[in-house]
Amino acid sequence: MNGPSLGLSGLAPLSNPFYLENHYLTRHGIIAGSTGTGKSRAMQILAEQLADEGVNVFVSDVKGDASGFCMQGKENERNRLAPFQPHAIKANYWSASSALCPMRFSIREIGPVLFSRLIELNSTQESHLSLAFSYSRKNNKPLDTIDDLLEVLDEMIKTEQRGMAKSSVSVIERKLLSLQESGLDAMFGSPSVELDDLDGLNVLNLSDSRQNMLVSIAPAFLLQKLFNELPEVGDVEIPKYAIFFDEAHYLFRDANKSLRDLLVTILKQIRSKGVSVFFVTQDAGDLPDDILAQLATKIVFAQRIATAKGETDLRALSRSFPKTTEFDITEELKALAPGVAIVTTLDEKGNQTKPLKVTMFAPATTMDVVDYKTLREETDPELIRKYMAEKPKAKKPEPKKEMPKVPAPVQERIEKVKKIEIREVKVVKKGPSIWDSIFGFLLKLISFIITALGMVMSALIIKPAKRFFGWLIKKPIRILWLLLFILLIYIIFINWQLISTFLNSLRFSS
Repeated sequence: MNGPSLGLSGLAPLSNPFYLENHYLTRHGIIAGSTGTGKSRAMQILAEQLADEGVNVFVSDVKGDASGFCMQGKENERNRLAPFQPHAIKANYWSASSALCPMRFSIREIGPVLFSRLIELNSTQESHLSLAFSYSRKNNKPLDTIDDLLEVLDEMIKTEQRGMAKSSVSVIERKLLSLQESGLDAMFGSPSVELDDLDGLNVLNLSDSRQNMLVSIAPAFLLQKLFNELPEVGDVEIPKYAIFFDEAHYLFRDANKSLRDLLVTILKQIRSKGVSVFFVTQDAGDLPDDILAQLATKIVFAQRIATAKGETDLRALSRSFPKTTEFDITEELKALAPGVAIVTTLDEKGNQTKPLKVTMFAPATTMDVVDYKTLREETDPELIRKYMAEKPKAKKPEPKKEMPKVPAPVQERIEKVKKIEIREVKVVKKGPSIWDSIFGFLLKLISFIITALGMVMSALIIKPAKRFFGWLIKKPIRILWLLLFILLIYIIFINWQLISTFLNSLRFSS
């Protein structure tokens, strides 16, 4: 586990440095631990060391306690373990509001699955939202803001688009209006954040938007954007991007299958785009098993257990570590001191390492909460100018021009003419013609014939073929006999003239 040229030193089992291999960080990881055990500091340490190595780092900071990257840390006893000195790191600070540099996303680039999670739709409502995304794409409708989405939904109901139920659309619209009321609609619109503006260390501070904790899933929007826009780079020596997803349990709580499938797909494939993802949460059991299976690095601090379910989850978590005879993982996780974690990762050969108890270094940057004024001053002013640009205001309607007054006698004549015209208008309803009925009958007849032919083909050919091949592959010897039979037929076919001559000669001789 040694090799500073490859390793990311950020943890230490007492005096022996512990290294995370940069080459395998794209296999993703989890940092878990109860409140006050050290998980936020572990995130801070890894983020600052990756940033020092030139990786583009994105940190979501839900509580505002990971804001100190821009200020140098203090000297203390635990710094003696670290092979680096306290120092500040240039960072840009973003927010979901206008408190710092606003981070916005286009609703279209987020996609219906993640947006459904934000507004807590059920599977039926999510399917309606997917139809709205599809409709806007096919009809070139803008889909950047909440208002854009509301307009698309209204148009689909007015035009009676297939599959759209008014009851489900009504629920979606109420949730969208509620999102606007909360102020979180400011996260959606233009200009949408560009990846070129996320070079270096970037922190999304969400502490002023915590009235709706689902805002903490915002890093998933960036993850989707990276997945869609980054090119394939294959297996890299060091990640191009590293994302630290704070309070990740809000994303996965009651997550449906479509969300889990989407994130598993992203985690599997985004590693070839050079992206490393670390989920930070209180309890590793908050993450579904199919997500945990994608996380090669586990940094788990003390787990404070108060229920029988918690005990069961802890034992399940312990079994996810490689086996060790040096200590009981379950009991250790209950009793670990703050700042100490059990860690397993991949070694230089890509094998899972045995679990070790490691003591955290103190971060190189400050652990104090930094005020918004300082964070704004530390942020690149060009970014603030670019993303703080006011949205174009709607044009005020021009006042209607007053029509010149018409003399009373003339006005009476006009009213009479209107009444006459209205009485004379007749609505003629055209019924279906005889040709409509004939063509309708022919179309139904053709549809019936095609369906019947399909059923016949299926019964006579497809189903017997499936049964035959199912019977064939059960025993390999049957395949061999089939090949020999085909070979025999082939030999007979190409030598049929010779065989026929031979048979004729036998017949004449008899």
